[in-house]
Amino acid sequence: MCGIAGISITIEKDAPFWKKWIYQFSEDIEHRGYDDAGVMLSLRSSDPLPVQWGKEHYSSDLQYMPQKALLPSISEQVNGMLLHRRLSIIAPTERAHQPMCDATGRYWISYNGEIFNYIELRSQYNIDTVTDSDTEVLLEMWAKMEEKCLPLLDGFFAFCIYDSKENTYTIVRDRTGVKPLYYTKRSDAFAFSSEETSLRKFTGFDSVNPQAMYLHVKHGMSDAVNWFDGVETLKPGHWLKWHPNLRNVIHRRWYFPTSLHSFNEQGDIRELLEESIKRRMRSDVPIGFAMSGGLDSTAIVALASKHLDPHEQTHFFSVISKGSNQDESEWQEKVLSAFPGQRHTIDAQSMDTSDLENLIVKTRRPAVAWNNVAHFLLCKQVRDTGVTVLFNGQGADEIFGGYPDHFVEAWKAEKNDLLPLMKDWPIEVSKLKGVAWKRNLRKSMSQNWKHRLDRYLWGDIFPVDVIEQNTIELHPPVKNLADLMLGEYYGSTYNQKFYGRLYQMLLWEDRNGMAFQLESRNPFADDMLLPMHFLGKKSLKELSENGRSKGLLREAVKDIIPKPIYERADKKGFTVPEKALIQKHGKEWEEWLMTTQLDEIINRRTRERWVTKFDKLSNRDLLAYFRVSTLGRFLIELKENDGK
Repeated sequence: MCGIAGISITIEKDAPFWKKWIYQFSEDIEHRGYDDAGVMLSLRSSDPLPVQWGKEHYSSDLQYMPQKALLPSISEQVNGMLLHRRLSIIAPTERAHQPMCDATGRYWISYNGEIFNYIELRSQYNIDTVTDSDTEVLLEMWAKMEEKCLPLLDGFFAFCIYDSKENTYTIVRDRTGVKPLYYTKRSDAFAFSSEETSLRKFTGFDSVNPQAMYLHVKHGMSDAVNWFDGVETLKPGHWLKWHPNLRNVIHRRWYFPTSLHSFNEQGDIRELLEESIKRRMRSDVPIGFAMSGGLDSTAIVALASKHLDPHEQTHFFSVISKGSNQDESEWQEKVLSAFPGQRHTIDAQSMDTSDLENLIVKTRRPAVAWNNVAHFLLCKQVRDTGVTVLFNGQGADEIFGGYPDHFVEAWKAEKNDLLPLMKDWPIEVSKLKGVAWKRNLRKSMSQNWKHRLDRYLWGDIFPVDVIEQNTIELHPPVKNLADLMLGEYYGSTYNQKFYGRLYQMLLWEDRNGMAFQLESRNPFADDMLLPMHFLGKKSLKELSENGRSKGLLREAVKDIIPKPIYERADKKGFTVPEKALIQKHGKEWEEWLMTTQLDEIINRRTRERWVTKFDKLSNRDLLAYFRVSTLGRFLIELKENDGK
């Protein structure tokens, strides 16, 4: 886990320009890695030059190790740079310093992520290395086959390769978008970063996309569209190559989720999952486990426990809500009784406005719900405990059919098969029918009628022009259950109509984790094999083996998880007492809610009504109150940051 950035310029710039932007981009990604920092300068008439940035002395004499100081090295000869901030997870020695070059000196890399099968790749492709890092294996793989190596990588990643021979910059992102990567392009420049702030300043634009704000408030979508003019998101499963000499880019997709349908082999769930977990336990720093009390996290703990050092303390991390019907303590204790270790908890009831504000400032996003804050505080606690890597269960519901939405969609094709299973569903049949009817009605509408309905439902909050610009649906029309599941897992990489439920959760994990230099690992969400074997391959009846949601997964781990967890039928997810927390703290946010920066996107009279009638707000208005307030605080922070 690290931070990466880079700039390429086609016209001559002086030393103050490069000094300004190196410092600016470095500061923007500094929170992603305090263990080391590096800069590589590309020069017009000589070889790339690694320079000192952070440390003044490196004992190794490898060719990518900096020997010269940064500032004396900057001149008009510089036409590009790669920047790296490192959080050391694998091979935490200075020999794994970045930016790193391959053995020939041609290719340079700045890389954020983990390649979990790097040991196997190193052996399979006879790669000679001078470090024990996955970075070097990735770099040498690229030197051998360039982008053709990408389908061979098991893990999550965002990186840039500078080809000093061709003078090109190639940025790449993993299959599901675990690691963020943003870029901007002008006729005379190209820049990229793990964070948006510096890119926004580099473009010179200061406006925020109204559609991003609209989708945040209406649907709780944090990443369905770009937030800032001129700053683009490199989509998951894509690469982009910048040619400074030609002043153009080549943009390609390297991963095609639709190809999963052509893969017919069925693997053993337990064997595949255990192999995925074993690979993801490769770490030179302490690891821990999120423990929700549900099936997914328990399955990970059960399979990982076989490979843990029995002489070392295992750390589990949970969110509880004492006295609330969302509290999961009972289930977490059942898991702990089967897998002893030290349990650390965050009580969601203790969250307050200062925690919410801290999240907005550190993650540079408005919170969608209080569970964002609970996870943020959990990440802080994990890091305070001394753990640097945290295992999570994201992705299991998308693969094995665990969401109520899956039952709603499957109802059309599998009604007769599913009715006998209703007692163990995560949604009641009466509610399912109502939800299905409403969604089918909206799906049958033309875009014009959808806008008319949204004006009626949301016209008291948003301007008409903002409502009518939007075409993104929370529940887009799908052909069948497989279409829905692939869309939820891969988002727009699979089909443009999907915003990506899993994608949004993974990005929140990255933001919250990186706020405290914590790496999240999700065996269900970043593995290259589990989706290939199971995602979108089966009917919901087949997925619900023995009548239970996620039955295939449940049966696969039945004998190694506590019986109460196996038999558990309800599904709470990562929930906290949202309504109670908004009612408790909402009046403290009036300054955020009433900021004039919201006036062009959120009706001021509606906000005034919310303030005066706060104690009588409906559930819908309470949630909107929360999201508009966090949006207001976000915009205030942007303005303050622009003044720096």
